[in-house]
Amino acid sequence: MPIVQRRRLVAAILFLSLPLAATAGRQMCGKTEVPAGARSCPDGSIPMFVADEVKPSSPPAAAQPAARPPAGHPPLDYYFGVWRTNVPGAVWTSPSGYRGYEWLHARAGAAAGDLIIRPDGTYVWASYGGKSGRWVRGDAPEWPIVLIDTAENRRWVVGVDPRRIGGREIVVWDGNSFHYDGRR
Repeated sequence: MPIVQRRRLVAAILFLSLPLAATAGRQMCGKTEVPAGARSCPDGSIPMFVADEVKPSSPPAAAQPAARPPAGHPPLDYYFGVWRTNVPGAVWTSPSGYRGYEWLHARAGAAAGDLIIRPDGTYVWASYGGKSGRWVRGDAPEWPIVLIDTAENRRWVVGVDPRRIGGREIVVWDGNSFHYDGRR
């Protein structure tokens, strides 16, 4: 690459990184912090922007759910009715190419459709184009309902989430690696 094109590329990268100086974080050359407007490191490389750590905070008391599920295990009729189900999102980190730094990955969840559990021992679930079938009582008190899924050849257990993480009220789990959240 000719030197003129290389300089234009570096100038474009530096220009695009200018807004980063106004965000929460600092610019680093190796382990040395440099002033916010620095365009290059002493060795000629480009400063790396290091964001401040974002610490989780609990929502205000008014935003937290007021009602908790019944103490212990709710009666079976608690599960009857319509549940909006979704595949929850996920956030994780993985090693980056820079020592001491990690990549942050975030994936959004997706709506999976309504799950209707009927008292007559049947269910309808709009997940994956729709499935329906029968449910039976589970052996474990924390998973009182088992959906018999003949479309995917699975047995989905349904139980209450006593902590209501993220507002979910029930968990629909295949007993292995897949689960859905449910709320009214």
